[in-house]
Amino acid sequence: MDRNIGRMVKIAGNQLSREFDQFAKPYDLTGTQMSIIDFLSHDWKEEYFQQDIEKEFNIQRSTTTVLLQRMEKKGLIYRQVSEKDARQKSVHLTEKAEALVDACQTYFASKEATLESLFSEEEIAVFEKILRYYMKEK
Repeated sequence: MDRNIGRMVKIAGNQLSREFDQFAKPYDLTGTQMSIIDFLSHDWKEEYFQQDIEKEFNIQRSTTTVLLQRMEKKGLIYRQVSEKDARQKSVHLTEKAEALVDACQTYFASKEATLESLFSEEEIAVFEKILRYYMKEK
């Protein structure tokens, strides 16, 4: 049997994206929008910029621009001039998006809990190592 782990990772990623989209649909979101709401809801930084989203999700600037424009149009985010750097606009969640944070975080936590119930810490560590290899975070 020929192994093609790269293809399996791609297929698993596609499946995960479909599951995210399916969960997000009743909220009139995409899985990616849901992930961005979750990301922006954490207070890891004082301000988040478009570049932070590009880096976190490994997506191109043009893709991120369109994604944020759609989220802005849906009333999920707003952008304002940064207090620290007037050349940049920071990205913020609206009250509408803030109301969805719990649902997003609960969903992601349940996915993590499912993995933790099916696999040992060691198996998860090996899986993370493989994913980091493919993500080029050696």
